[in-house]
Amino acid sequence: MIETFDYVVIGGGHNGLAAGATLAESGRSVCVLEKLDLPGGLSASHAYLPEAPDHLLSLGAMDDMFMAQTPFADQMRLADHGYATIPLDHPYGWIDEEGETLLLWRDVRKAIDEIRYFSRADARTYADLQGPINWVMDLVDQLFVQHPSAWGKRDFARYLMRHRPDKATRRLLGQLATLNAFEWIDETFESDAMRGLWAYWSSMIGPTDAIGSGAYVLGFAGVHRGPGVLRPRGGMSGLVRAMQGVLEQHGGELRLDAPVAEILVEDGRAVGVRLADGTIVQARKGVLSNLAPQVTFGPLLAPEHLTRTEHNRVAMVPSNSINVAAFKIDLAAGGRVGFPAAELRRARRDDADVRKATLMSGTLEDNIAQMRAMRVGLTIDTPPVYMAVLSAVDPTIAPEGGDVLYLNANVPLRPDGGWETAKASIADTVWKSAQRFLGGTDTEIGRVVTSPADFESRFAAPAGAFFHVDMLVNRLGPGRPARGFGGYDTPVAGLHLAGAASHPSGGVTGWPGRLAAQHALRQEC
Repeated sequence: MIETFDYVVIGGGHNGLAAGATLAESGRSVCVLEKLDLPGGLSASHAYLPEAPDHLLSLGAMDDMFMAQTPFADQMRLADHGYATIPLDHPYGWIDEEGETLLLWRDVRKAIDEIRYFSRADARTYADLQGPINWVMDLVDQLFVQHPSAWGKRDFARYLMRHRPDKATRRLLGQLATLNAFEWIDETFESDAMRGLWAYWSSMIGPTDAIGSGAYVLGFAGVHRGPGVLRPRGGMSGLVRAMQGVLEQHGGELRLDAPVAEILVEDGRAVGVRLADGTIVQARKGVLSNLAPQVTFGPLLAPEHLTRTEHNRVAMVPSNSINVAAFKIDLAAGGRVGFPAAELRRARRDDADVRKATLMSGTLEDNIAQMRAMRVGLTIDTPPVYMAVLSAVDPTIAPEGGDVLYLNANVPLRPDGGWETAKASIADTVWKSAQRFLGGTDTEIGRVVTSPADFESRFAAPAGAFFHVDMLVNRLGPGRPARGFGGYDTPVAGLHLAGAASHPSGGVTGWPGRLAAQHALRQEC
């Protein structure tokens, strides 16, 4: 069977839907193809457990931190399709074994007061950093929503003339460019609370020992900027359904259970795809891939369509390159899950609801020790963990009286002995580490345990990398994901990259898909 559209989009993750919706808005016929039986990929929430049909679990993304700082939702009119969000007053925090907690409040003044509880010096430092961090983020906000080639050297020069960085900002820029994340944290803060919080956060973004990875700390700026961190009501699939609604409103089609087997190329140009069932879906104008370049230019594309150098560039794309990857335990509970010691201590301080914060554990030194262990395929006895009772913020994702727990830990990508033998033991280690802080998990109905190998096989995330490509200095802007593959174009005419491996970044943003679609429209013959 042969079908024909103007565009074919491979992958129904949120970036694939953003690309398809953008093309459909422009009057093009478009078909988005997703191999799974539900859309959203790593941005989906779903009742994964048959025994807990009213508990919506999020195996990947859980918050809108980056997209919220941009006009994406307004441009796409997502609210017209049911998209609603819950602002988080204190989205992230740190916890120790005694139950002390540092909450990073959206109100920066409250955040500084909170930090002062642990260290007056850290509070002063954090206050002093606000100006320099906001200077950097003002620039990032402009670059984030534009094609990576939109700004040249003269544009940057003009911007710097209009917005001259002061001494403190120049100092921060120098540190971020020359220090790795752990070095910057070590030289900036003194309390275990601030050092541990920033260390875990940075470790989730990319290789924390890479020069320039100090810039990972800028991610926390979104807590205090604009609307702050938002959580989609009804789980992440609230965002996915809204994007699907925009796509279909404009005549686009989303097809599930439709794995692509091959990208078809004629005379050097992508002209469509062949599905696993043999169906040919032709593309008159172009093919956009929401998949990682290792997949797009690996099993889906015949090798003769790239040169030897181009194959090597794809082979050298770094994904979880220091043997560090995410391990997830998502739990459906029939009762209330919380942080008993922390809740008791907060009641004595200010009665802030710590269940509504995503809490991270471990000191900077714990994170360094875990990184060193992971490099050789091991894990420490009590690895730092990342814990969120998602239903504490959004009760709609669990039945009354029940809870949903999101538990994440950094683990070795390739553990000693391989995942077939290591999965159960690592799950036990991560779970025991989290139990130092949690209560109520004895009401468990069921859980989903997802290893990096599972993320790779189920979601086509290379090396289990949520961002597809490591967030390194040389893998940003036109260099993302590799030379000759940036700016959404590829060596194959009419084939565009539109996923997390493209500018501006991984994470929940929608901009790689939207910008890739806009670029494809400009490239039409």
